[in-house]
Amino acid sequence: MGQELEYVLEHTLDDLGVDFETTETVPIPRLLIDQVIGQERGVELIKIAARQRRNVLLIGDPGNGKSMLGQAMAELLPREELQDVIAYPNYDDSNTPRIRTVPAGQARIIVENDREQAKKQEGSKYFIFLLMGVVVLFLVLRSGFDPNTILLGMLILLLSVFLLNSVRSKASVMVPKTLVDNADKEHAPFEDATGAHAGALLGDVRHDPFQSGGLGTPAHERVEAGMIHKAHKGVLFIDEISTLKTNMQQAILTA
Repeated sequence: MGQELEYVLEHTLDDLGVDFETTETVPIPRLLIDQVIGQERGVELIKIAARQRRNVLLIGDPGNGKSMLGQAMAELLPREELQDVIAYPNYDDSNTPRIRTVPAGQARIIVENDREQAKKQEGSKYFIFLLMGVVVLFLVLRSGFDPNTILLGMLILLLSVFLLNSVRSKASVMVPKTLVDNADKEHAPFEDATGAHAGALLGDVRHDPFQSGGLGTPAHERVEAGMIHKAHKGVLFIDEISTLKTNMQQAILTA
């Protein structure tokens, strides 16, 4: 049986014009779209959709290469058009953060610069607190440890701590948050949103248990980007789209 199978395989490969002994010598195309075998019509439609920026509805049994075609489409889209998304605090309405888009790779630079500025501001506040401590100590020593002077000095230090912490928290709040970072993307993004719930697909705002007393997380830091935002300028792949609600199917398929 083994000899018969070997004979059949050898003659079948010869008939196909295949001339190799091991797959290690077979060249692999650089683009994923050129690695797809047996889906010529699908490959053609994916190339057209990528060129015209259209949606694609793929129908087929599992294993037919639908997700591979989706990933291949992402490689065909231009990386130069990718954008980063940043959330900023809104001083007019703290519950409605401001959203800004910048070219891919710029978000990290902007956030890092703002974070460095906040650190410098915090450092200057610590210096002021240290200076206040030295002044209070000098007054206490000069008064001969007068109880009233000591009490006044303690009140001054406590007030300084309160004010400096308030200013420091405001400096930290000013630092924006990166929602979508495409700096390291070699090609347009591919997001597999199969089975994703509404929050993961459309984005969400995290709950904050500390919403009062100055302990809460700023609104712009609680914003979470959805897969639809991360896939912007790329491919949002949803297998078994029938599992989504009807209105969401219509919104996605007609976008």
